[in-house]
Amino acid sequence: MTSIPFWLIQLIGLVGSVIAITSLQSGSRKKILSLQVVCCVLWVTHYGLLGAWTGALINCLGLGRAVVCACNDRKWAKSPLWLVFFLVCYAVSPLLTWDGPHCLLLGGAMMLTTVALWVHDMRLTRLLFLLNSPLVLLYNLIAQSYSCAAIEVVALTSFALAVWRFDVHKRPCNT
Repeated sequence: MTSIPFWLIQLIGLVGSVIAITSLQSGSRKKILSLQVVCCVLWVTHYGLLGAWTGALINCLGLGRAVVCACNDRKWAKSPLWLVFFLVCYAVSPLLTWDGPHCLLLGGAMMLTTVALWVHDMRLTRLLFLLNSPLVLLYNLIAQSYSCAAIEVVALTSFALAVWRFDVHKRPCNT
C-alpha cells in the first residue's frame, strides 16, 4: 500500500480530468491531442497509486496513441494499421489486468476515444467522447477513483455542450 494520502491520489486524478473536459472546448484537434498527453501522465499516476491496473495500462497506451494521432498527417503515422493496433491493444488490456468485468468498460471507452482522436472530423470526435463518458464514469466508481467519477459527470456535460456549440447549434435550420 502506498504512503501517499488518498486525498492526494484523488487530486492527481481530478487535475487530469479537469484538463480532459476543458480540452474539447478549444475546438482544435492539435490542442486536444496535446492535452491528452498531459491527462494520460496524470491518470497513469492516479490509477497506479489506486492499484487500478487496467486504468494505468490503458493510459500508458493513451500516451502512444496521442503521439500517433497527433502525427497521423505524416506518412509513417497515416496507416490505418495504427488504428487497428491501438484498438486491439485496448481490447486486450482489460484481459491482461483483469480484476473483474468492470475492466471491459474502460477498454470499450478507450476504443471509442481512439477512433475519436484518429479521425479528422471534429463533429465525430466530440460525439465519440460523449459516448465514452458513461463507460468511464462507471469504471471510475468501481475502481474507487471518486474524483474522476465526480468530474466525469461534469465531463459528460462538457461533451454535450461541445456537441451543442459546434455541431447542433451552428447547423442551419430547415424551415
